[in-house]
Amino acid sequence: MSDSHPEGRSTERAPEVLSSDAEPAVVGEGDVVPEVDDWQRAADSGAAARARAEATDDPRGAGPPWIPASARIPADVRDEMVDWLRAARPNEGCGVLVAPRIAEDGGVPARFVGMRNVAESPFRYLMDPLEQLELLEEIDEQDAVVWGIAHSHVASPPFPSPTDIGLAAFPEAVYVRASFASEPPELRAWTIVDGAVNEVVIQRT
Repeated sequence: MSDSHPEGRSTERAPEVLSSDAEPAVVGEGDVVPEVDDWQRAADSGAAARARAEATDDPRGAGPPWIPASARIPADVRDEMVDWLRAARPNEGCGVLVAPRIAEDGGVPARFVGMRNVAESPFRYLMDPLEQLELLEEIDEQDAVVWGIAHSHVASPPFPSPTDIGLAAFPEAVYVRASFASEPPELRAWTIVDGAVNEVVIQRT
């Protein structure tokens, strides 16, 4: 899930998310999207976690980046990812990068799997739970890993929002952000661990 409003320096209180009047709480039969209060709690949690991480002696907190903090996405995988995210406009798009190993261990994503954004929102995303479960089971059977989580920001910079931080569930993953505020889109990547946000340089191949 994501809240793609631009953010300045983090504070204990996150920027307010849009009210539920601006988008439905339920999209499609059986697809339950969290109410606005749930999104707000996630944003507040992320803002507080980032503030705690920034207050520590080690700004990296408990997680990466590894040294050097870089990773590679093959051109064909990157192009497929960007095409999927672009096609999702005017809403945010999302998907998963799958690899044999995590980026810190030198893993390189072998494929991108696009996911349906059931929130159908230009401000946040929620991967289809059934699609995500099926993919995670497939990844486990193949002895592969979630290398990265990708999603787009329609009109804001490609930085992790408070909601992104509050809902980051894969500490070993690279969080790739694509901003379509301009063309070609700006791609940047981050690790998010215990509120600590660190950039990972994406090598072009």
